[in-house]
Amino acid sequence: MKKVITVLFFLNTVLPVFAQEADADIKYDTSYYQRYNQRLTLGPLLVKKNSVYSIRSQDGDFPLRYSTNNPTRIGLSIGYDWLSVSGSVGLGALDPDYKKEKGKTTSSNFQMSVNGRSVLADLHFQVNKGFYLRGQQDPAFADGAYYVRPDIKTQIFGATIRKILKGNRFSIKAPFVYDSWQQRSSGSFLIGGEFIYGNAKGDSAFVPFNLSASFPNASIHYMRYLMFGPTAGYAHTFVIKKHLFVTGVASVNGDVAQTLEKTTAGAQQTRWYFSPNLSLRGAIGYNTEKWELVGSVISNRFFIGSNEKDANYQNASDQFRLVYVRRINAGKTIPAVINWGRQAIHTLGFGWLLD
Repeated sequence: MKKVITVLFFLNTVLPVFAQEADADIKYDTSYYQRYNQRLTLGPLLVKKNSVYSIRSQDGDFPLRYSTNNPTRIGLSIGYDWLSVSGSVGLGALDPDYKKEKGKTTSSNFQMSVNGRSVLADLHFQVNKGFYLRGQQDPAFADGAYYVRPDIKTQIFGATIRKILKGNRFSIKAPFVYDSWQQRSSGSFLIGGEFIYGNAKGDSAFVPFNLSASFPNASIHYMRYLMFGPTAGYAHTFVIKKHLFVTGVASVNGDVAQTLEKTTAGAQQTRWYFSPNLSLRGAIGYNTEKWELVGSVISNRFFIGSNEKDANYQNASDQFRLVYVRRINAGKTIPAVINWGRQAIHTLGFGWLLD
């Protein structure tokens, strides 16, 4: 609970300085993009999510990449104004990358992206349990086709929030929320901040015993990290003949970080260091006034130091989407409910996230 309170305090008291103009001016240049936030966006989607917990070896040539085993999902995307939600079901065996031999992953993931006119935010709440060793099929030290670790559990909590400096000409909503149409090429610099707390733990050491000679941190079975610092980046959408578009977004987080590690023997060490993390987005699609087709990827990389100078960790999460939406009349009930929600959010002091 303390972690949640800390994140909420960070969101409501520190980061609004990066979005202080959001409520003051909601105008945008209609010669660059059009918004259709008073229409309902509705359509099918395909989504693939994957999380990887990596440990780098001493020579750097043999990283251990523990991956979740999640199938591609098919579902429905619905959005109106500031709220966009989706529901999906797994394709199971229809996904060639998903195999029962890779073990079972249980997840509680709430990766919310806030895409406003002046704000781009990632709210992280990820809990994954059950991993397999990716890229090492039929290892000699495994009982089956894959080395499976149902005991490994990883958690990430926090937020990365960036202010879009030229939201009057560049729309982050067009490629990722689907309620806007960018008609002319434009871009914007991004500035903001980040706060991340995460950990990983296993019933035994993360590194298999047969490989312990290659890893100076081979006896670690629990690690915890804390990161916070400023963020800077750039986003740009290239538009071809008003309809075809390609979007790229990259931001680097210059974080101060702390790592605590515990060995299977009960010893523990703590280290402070500097950690530059990376967040990437990309999209390609075709947009019109009434419909949009877009494929996109959102990728976050957290680089985590170890107390051993020749070792480190990485937590990575990727989300791939293919979406087709129609923009249709929303009727009366949906606008009334969403507008009530908007007023409530403004009353709570989070209105700067929506505009």
